[in-house]
Amino acid sequence: QVKPASNSLLMFHKKLSILIALALVSAKVSAQTSEALPFIRIGHDASREAMAGAGSLSGASAAWASYDNAALSVVGDSRLSVAAGYQRWAPDGSNYINAGASYKIGERIGFSAGASYGAGTPYDVYSSTGAKNGSFTPNQYLLNIGAGVKILPFLSAGVNLHSASQALAEGHSHGTIFGDLFVMGNFGGFKAGLGILSVGTPVYSESGDKFNIPSSTRLAAAYEGVVGSVFAYGAYLDADYYLFSSSINAAAGIKLEYNSLIHIMAGYNYGSANAVIPSHASVGIGASFAGIALDAAYLLASETLGGSLMVGLSSSF
Repeated sequence: QVKPASNSLLMFHKKLSILIALALVSAKVSAQTSEALPFIRIGHDASREAMAGAGSLSGASAAWASYDNAALSVVGDSRLSVAAGYQRWAPDGSNYINAGASYKIGERIGFSAGASYGAGTPYDVYSSTGAKNGSFTPNQYLLNIGAGVKILPFLSAGVNLHSASQALAEGHSHGTIFGDLFVMGNFGGFKAGLGILSVGTPVYSESGDKFNIPSSTRLAAAYEGVVGSVFAYGAYLDADYYLFSSSINAAAGIKLEYNSLIHIMAGYNYGSANAVIPSHASVGIGASFAGIALDAAYLLASETLGGSLMVGLSSSF
């Protein structure tokens, strides 16, 4: 049975509108903001997402340095860090496969790279006459390269370059190139950082309308320490001010570790009106053995993100 053209077109536009509104996902975009490709700001490191996205100064995230803070590639004692992860975002069930690595040359230079591919829920595609032509799966990718340098024993800096593209309908894709600059200082157990993230070319619609990507300035702080010989802890704070929407994301998280074997994490991320990442809480657990770490994070307390799950496997040498 052939569906009336008007009904099929209405169905197509309705589904496409839903996909665009979800923006493939995890990063809810308000209709009042002009920011495009919000998926470039979602996190991919399960250990950080277990702290609601806080922890951009954590040396444990060195493998993910190319995603925002390239200075991590020269922080810590490890020469090589590698990681891979999987994410399933609620409520639409989009799936991401992610990878990252960093390598330190000597004591002052580091390089990093990463890649992420995401796929949304397939939907049926109809012709103008109402005939079903098949289906389409929305998708997007993110590619990163970065470099870090230790300027002083306590001061490091890094830059990243990214390429991103998103296709929400067949024959309709949008992409951009953008970069990050991050500076961080390590003063014993206290760390502080300042960065400007996701600065790059805007996205243009087919009609020529201009949409800026979610660029931000970030202030970050962390305090890490040990108690006795078996307990370690970390407290992290990351705050982003988005330059084009004037919105704010502020994430705070904690990590508690026992005997370098088991660690638990929790956090909360506040998102103001029009913020790329909506307010949510998160919890997580991880285990480390023989230089390999397995982390899992679960997002909750959010209508948009609640129920999202991610896992990550990492190793340092």
